[in-house]
Amino acid sequence: MSLDIHVFRTLSDNAGALIRDPATHACAAVDVPDAGQVLAAAEEKGWTITDIFVTHAHFDHTQGVAAVKQATGATVYGPADAKDAAPLDHVVGEGDRVPLGGFVFDTWHTPGHSDGHLTYVGEQTRLALVGDVVFVMGCGRVQPGQLPAMWTSLSRIMALPDETKLITGHDYTLANARFAMAMDPANAALKARFAEAEAAKAEGRFWAQTTIGEEKATNPFFRASEGALAAAVGLVGAQAGEVFAALREAKNRF
Repeated sequence: MSLDIHVFRTLSDNAGALIRDPATHACAAVDVPDAGQVLAAAEEKGWTITDIFVTHAHFDHTQGVAAVKQATGATVYGPADAKDAAPLDHVVGEGDRVPLGGFVFDTWHTPGHSDGHLTYVGEQTRLALVGDVVFVMGCGRVQPGQLPAMWTSLSRIMALPDETKLITGHDYTLANARFAMAMDPANAALKARFAEAEAAKAEGRFWAQTTIGEEKATNPFFRASEGALAAAVGLVGAQAGEVFAALREAKNRF
């Protein structure tokens, strides 16, 4: 049995996400960018939020946690550096396991975008809650001096099975696709996905879910070891981590 998943827009481009065990009805909110919108989404689905999984301490991911906890009595899990931003019941980090009904998520420390950033990995369900480390065809901004850490975090996530679903923290999909096309214009899979991103934007569709396999095919940051991407940043023959750093700097200026 797999988890029920509901991903929706909150704020302007944040992802609200609810994941639910259909057998036990345990339901987790993944971050809470806006309490009212997350509670409304749960009510619309007929789900009761029992848990909150905080990926990182940034305000746009934590500002609604206290209100949802007060409204539902949810148990809150998150990294130590989010203690001042959200009322954590359990501080979790690398190697901890977080339950949701009959399912369990392994907690990975995936720094780079923020010091304490966590990724919750459900091996049973082939689902990873990646916050702002990975976006559709992109990755999160990197703290100064943290490019090596971000590359390590991305590399670890990239090693998950191709069918693993990713729930990301934002929909920056069309902007990411435009950058990806600029770096890798001959990529046929990317061309098709770029057209899909344009259509989604025109139709107002929210897009913050993807898979490891789709990102391997179209995300320039996942493909930093490939010659076409090294050539795009003038680093033919360089190590993948160096190419990633150059790609991330190029995206900052794009």
